[in-house]
Amino acid sequence: MKKNAILLLLGLSAAIATPAQETGRYNQYYYQRSSLFEELPIDSNDIVFVGNSITDNCEWHELLDNPDIKNRGIGTDVSMGVYDRLNPITDGKPAKIFLMIGINDVLHDLSTDSIMGNITRIVQKIRRETPSTRLYLQSLLPFNSSFGKFSKLAGKEPQIVEINQRLKQLAATEQCTYIDIYSHLTAPGTATLDPAYTNDGLHLLGNAYLVWKAILLPYLK
Repeated sequence: MKKNAILLLLGLSAAIATPAQETGRYNQYYYQRSSLFEELPIDSNDIVFVGNSITDNCEWHELLDNPDIKNRGIGTDVSMGVYDRLNPITDGKPAKIFLMIGINDVLHDLSTDSIMGNITRIVQKIRRETPSTRLYLQSLLPFNSSFGKFSKLAGKEPQIVEINQRLKQLAATEQCTYIDIYSHLTAPGTATLDPAYTNDGLHLLGNAYLVWKAILLPYLK
């Protein structure tokens, strides 16, 4: 009887494990950051930026001069990674969430349908658990293969465009707001990330974040 009780407790502990307590599904940095985020409260005044390294790399509260902004970006994160760590965000019922996720899924050869299925799950969870939160779906950014890095993204520019089209459709269906960042960062006359905005073809330099800031300001008033 005692053995069965111990097994039951172990089973319950496993069932309620948070992302930071899991092992093996994501990398160490993911668990380090997500465990920190579990300890940092979100409240109804907060504006939360959620995404991968492109979000993680920015000091959003300084860039946008707003102390209520919280950065919940994790470098290397994927769409299911965001879904698995949503609870500490949605539990706080933030005022706004700005989401950008998916480029690492493209890097890992996920299909557009799989990526959009995951993002749809994220959106629907947010809409269900914190309906008062205003949700903004930001486009994926363009990529520039001329830097010779992230070779698995080379040739996948059409998939990025397709995902952005479907993000716009999803936003309309789920009554949230789509924000086009993509077209503002492409080199003139191309579908590639302007080399003036990057030093590796994927991640952004400071001047690109200033462009992004100008796009976001109307949504932050």
